[in-house]
Amino acid sequence: MRLLLFVVARNEESQLIKTVRGLQAVCPPEYVKSMVLLLARDATEGCRRTAGALQNESFPIPVEAIVQPNDNLPGCVKAILKERQGFSHFLIVASDFFLESGAIGDMVTRAARDPDTIYKFSRAMPGGSFGPRYSKLELWLYRLFSAFIRLLYSCDLTDPAFAILVAPASLAISVRLRHSSLLGNIEWLFALLRVKAPIVEVPAINLPRTEMKESTTFIKRLFYIAIALRIRVVPKKRVWSTSERKENINT
Repeated sequence: MRLLLFVVARNEESQLIKTVRGLQAVCPPEYVKSMVLLLARDATEGCRRTAGALQNESFPIPVEAIVQPNDNLPGCVKAILKERQGFSHFLIVASDFFLESGAIGDMVTRAARDPDTIYKFSRAMPGGSFGPRYSKLELWLYRLFSAFIRLLYSCDLTDPAFAILVAPASLAISVRLRHSSLLGNIEWLFALLRVKAPIVEVPAINLPRTEMKESTTFIKRLFYIAIALRIRVVPKKRVWSTSERKENINT
């Protein structure tokens, strides 16, 4: 397996440094061959300087900083994966949180041993935790939403809207996306649920954000419901782009 790891950043500085160094410490370089710091077009100057400095450091996994040419994050990821065809898998993480216990390294290693299975994080399964990041009301609403997704897709995922996953690059390229923000990650995940792709969850502990403000608002999270309903009712063949359909999943 040759994995391309994307770290998405907009306004992080010290947290970006912590995340990159933490990932370098736990990600096996025999599988993770490149780390791309994908900066939003409106990234702060401090974030850009930090990414540039990290790019010049010596790490086991080479680091490259790229500024998005537009606001279409999933489209940018797809374009990079198309251009760099030597990568078999991808993983996208945000730089505004960190996961304890080497969860990312463990997930990457498991995916390398079973490359046809999608591995994703779960904060709700045994060994995982949402931590202090969310209020009791937010957690209650999310559990209600999780139950709705499990019923809608007839799946047993414990954390069905946490779209941090290791998946084949061909899936990222092939899925038809409508949303240009991080909601595109949710589209990827729901599309995989729609076609009954094999998904295995790995426990993860979510820590609170330490810099700036949370960019994903409650209103944005309501769009998850609309995306879930839309993808569930479309024919399976329409999940994929017409010219680049993923053929080895039964559609």
